[in-house]
Amino acid sequence: MSSFFAFIFVIAFFTCIGLCIYGIVAKIRHKPLFSKFKKIIIASILVFLVAFVGAGATASTSDDNQDSVKTSSSASEKDESSKKAASESIEKDKESSSIAAASSQAEASSKAKQESIAASVKASSEATAASEKAARDDSVRDASISESRARDASNAAAAQQQAQTVVAPDPSPAPAENSNDTNAGGTSGYRWAIQDGFTWQTRKGHSRRIAPGGALPAGYHWQVP
Repeated sequence: MSSFFAFIFVIAFFTCIGLCIYGIVAKIRHKPLFSKFKKIIIASILVFLVAFVGAGATASTSDDNQDSVKTSSSASEKDESSKKAASESIEKDKESSSIAAASSQAEASSKAKQESIAASVKASSEATAASEKAARDDSVRDASISESRARDASNAAAAQQQAQTVVAPDPSPAPAENSNDTNAGGTSGYRWAIQDGFTWQTRKGHSRRIAPGGALPAGYHWQVP
């Protein structure tokens, strides 16, 4: 539209210039002007003014349009900038979320590893304690068995020794107390040796007849008449 008004403006301008030049030349040559000269001049001036106003209005509209285009372009640039900033913010959030997830996963893995190590150490400690307890129990049992065997062996040895030292009782009647055989200090006959803790009345199984000149056994005493 602005090109049309500019074209009309140019034609009207040059028309006015031409008519003015024609009027001046005709006046100098003293030639009469044609009858419609004034009307054409006025019409040309009106067309010139209309074209001038239209071109100005069109230029203003064009400026407004350009401003609108610039404003729209600026708004579009702002929108693109906002979208770009939002996209960058989303990317940063995703990156932060990814880092946080990786950190959380690493922490969970480290915690699980520490718990596994602690469980292994605990199991090893419990196994060691159980092994030590079993060893102590075995040692106590072996000691108890050894002590029981030693006690049994000692009792058996004592019983065997006692059986060896026991003398069968003499079936002959006991001699009179004034007999020379029962005289503890006599030297002409046998003497009786009674085991300590027993008397003549309880001598059965705990006494010996010692031949003349024989020695008194350990743990025995002479029978005193």
